[in-house]
Amino acid sequence: MPFIIKINLMKMKAIKNILVPTDFSKTASLALEHAAFMAKLFKADLYLLHVVEIHDSVFDIYNTGIMPNDNSAIRQAVLENLDKAAEKIGKENSINVIADCKTGSITAEIVKSVNDNTIDLVIMGTHGAHGFKEFFVGSNAYKTVNICSCPVITVQTNTKKLGFTNIILPIDDCFESRQKVDFTIAFAKAYAAKIHILGIIDDDSSDSDLEKFKVKLNSVEKSAKKAGVNFVTKTVKSNDLGLDTLRYARKVKADLISVLTDHESQYKVNFLGVFANKIINHSNVPILSIQSVELGVYDPVSLAGSNG
Repeated sequence: MPFIIKINLMKMKAIKNILVPTDFSKTASLALEHAAFMAKLFKADLYLLHVVEIHDSVFDIYNTGIMPNDNSAIRQAVLENLDKAAEKIGKENSINVIADCKTGSITAEIVKSVNDNTIDLVIMGTHGAHGFKEFFVGSNAYKTVNICSCPVITVQTNTKKLGFTNIILPIDDCFESRQKVDFTIAFAKAYAAKIHILGIIDDDSSDSDLEKFKVKLNSVEKSAKKAGVNFVTKTVKSNDLGLDTLRYARKVKADLISVLTDHESQYKVNFLGVFANKIINHSNVPILSIQSVELGVYDPVSLAGSNG
């Protein structure tokens, strides 16, 4: 089920509102640290959200001492804890933090919060995949990445460093792959990060295909130069885009990989493509997932506010 690409060539977007869904896990706490750092950098408001699912109330998982099935009381108790956390984070980072607790479907409430609060970026934790089981598939993070209208950054527990210095920008020979470039470049400029443009083309591509592909990569390089972003370019032939991207990320010690969720290479499946799915599931570094349905032109200066 492909999305319709909407590209507004006039609108320049800035990151002013950041949402962090939390379930009080280690990965959620780490995502919150990243978000607070980012909110301070962008001079953005930070929204902290916890959703009490209906089945959550069967047991007192919040240690509130409240009787099971009392959703309103649990929500109030959790909100008090969120307010304390928000006050602490706000003071430590000199940012405005708004806490909220909802009852219902986690993914639905995240999407509603994104729409109601004009969220520009969501940051959340995920446990990724382990062994043969694609644990991430079907999770709340997976669903959010798929349907959220704004970019989403997912982090795992081993993502200790705050900020980004080396960003992988994979580009393949499909048209849609180019659509994530402007946002990624603007994001890199805000962090003064280096972009590693990774051109990936099929193993069986001809010399003429490669020449055409180089033209596409040149346009990406021109955009990076225009924005004043430091970058390097590498081209590889591959029959496994996800695996080779992860290998390259390890080689250059990347701390962020940018992917387009609904289109990425000729290998298409419903929702996340094979490429994006593998990257998000198995990467040890944060993933910036960009949905083409909301992709526009992002100005590097306005993205970072007065810090750009």
